[in-house]
Amino acid sequence: MRVAAWLIPICLCIFAPACSKQATNSDDILSIEDLLVKNNEITGWAYSGTGWTANSISDLTIYINGLADIYQRHGFREAAHQTYRGSVGNADHQLGLTVYDLGNETNAQATYGDPDLGMSAATGWTAGAGTAAQYVRYGGFSQVLAFYRGAYFVHLEINDDTEESLNILKQFALNVDGKAR
Repeated sequence: MRVAAWLIPICLCIFAPACSKQATNSDDILSIEDLLVKNNEITGWAYSGTGWTANSISDLTIYINGLADIYQRHGFREAAHQTYRGSVGNADHQLGLTVYDLGNETNAQATYGDPDLGMSAATGWTAGAGTAAQYVRYGGFSQVLAFYRGAYFVHLEINDDTEESLNILKQFALNVDGKAR
């Protein structure tokens, strides 16, 4: 009986962490920044600038100004952003990645479908990242890709409109989605 008395607490300490959601996630997401693509995680794409995080709607307003009210309507909790620099063809381009935590999947889905985000002419990416994904090509100038998974809404943009740049956006989206699963 004495053995059982000390064996139970030891077993709980060893096996209880394996039952938590965090422990089942191989990437051990501790913060929203952990969802961002790391420096050179995608070959040829490195950080450009320091990025930002917003933990309140007033912080978010500093970074995205007029669009912050869209995210506030849909349960904004926090966001993280990073800009990357890399090559498409032989030209240097920038790619922006922003991940928003909206508290729950209902809010993330509502944000994804919000017409104020300017994605009404989007093309669905059915075999892509997230629960649902879509992208818009802006006439040779830029592209935006957005998706949601769980409580997260993810927005990516690149200042180029080619098939190669769309594939780069998709690769970034798949990397983020793999971390959010």
